[in-house]
Amino acid sequence: MYVADLKGPWLDYWVARAEGTPDLLMPAQSEPVLKFSSDPALAQPIIDRERIFVGLICDAVLGNQAIASVGEVDGRCLPSSEDSYCLGDTALEAAMRCYVYRKFGPEVA
Repeated sequence: MYVADLKGPWLDYWVARAEGTPDLLMPAQSEPVLKFSSDPALAQPIIDRERIFVGLICDAVLGNQAIASVGEVDGRCLPSSEDSYCLGDTALEAAMRCYVYRKFGPEVA
């Protein structure tokens, strides 16, 4: 599955895996206890620790999207390649996709 397609319980599961929580059930079996993609109290420490920058874009094709990138961003331009950012419907979704992407690459199995 592509990280760009992860949402809800599947995204939360892969964030938990990236955080080193191996005893979680797969989303098809149970709802994850930790909802990183919707709980700022869980996501913000990861965002801060990993230096994930989150912003908003308005694209003619995609519409309004959150964008997340790792590292120094001056706010004046977007990252230069698709490998350096992730999109999401919300800021937390984009940030958590960015985190999973950095840990596992563009696909998870």
